[in-house]
Amino acid sequence: MHAELLRIEYDIQHLLILSKRNLRDHLVIRMIVATLSTSEELSNLRKKDFRKFKGKEYEFYTVRLKSAGKTRISPVDNKTYEIAIKLNDFNFTENEIDSIIGKYSPKDKRYDAEKLRKAVIKILKDASLFEIDFEEIRDIETLYMYMIDFNPLYSGIWDEDEECIEDFILNYSEITGIKDASKIATEIGYDFKKVEEILKSGKKSLFSYRIFKKD
Repeated sequence: MHAELLRIEYDIQHLLILSKRNLRDHLVIRMIVATLSTSEELSNLRKKDFRKFKGKEYEFYTVRLKSAGKTRISPVDNKTYEIAIKLNDFNFTENEIDSIIGKYSPKDKRYDAEKLRKAVIKILKDASLFEIDFEEIRDIETLYMYMIDFNPLYSGIWDEDEECIEDFILNYSEITGIKDASKIATEIGYDFKKVEEILKSGKKSLFSYRIFKKD
């Protein structure tokens, strides 16, 4: 299971990192990772659905998500909110959402909205050691605190943590078989010199070890 979860985390990072150059596409992926949105909820998303919320202990952003006559409010991380506000409009269709996610998926593992959503749920449940059923949390501030503790998008680890980016580049090289720093830098939209430095560091990807090798 540990190996499976590490691969799921890599896949989510793959989707987030490779989509960064297109903010509209990146928003789709971030919204699913941050709020567990369904494709139907994203197809109904409008800029006016984002709000600032002042709780007893925290101020944070929320988003109203609508589907089949139902409405729910979810916390959303600051960066996803900032991207949403920058865009003029969304107007996603459900088919387009799945297509966007498929476009940035690893070549050996294609995701759609539902598969990505389930992947994020697995990561969250594992991170909290299955002690908290976050899907049953009804208080918005409590849910935000849960996400701060267990969702790496909220803490910024999947966005800005240098060690996390280094691991991703080593894993990307190992999984794709690409050893050329220039090609990796181009494909993932990262600085060539930094990619080259990481590849020449002598550090190894976890996926290079036998436990991760397919028979």
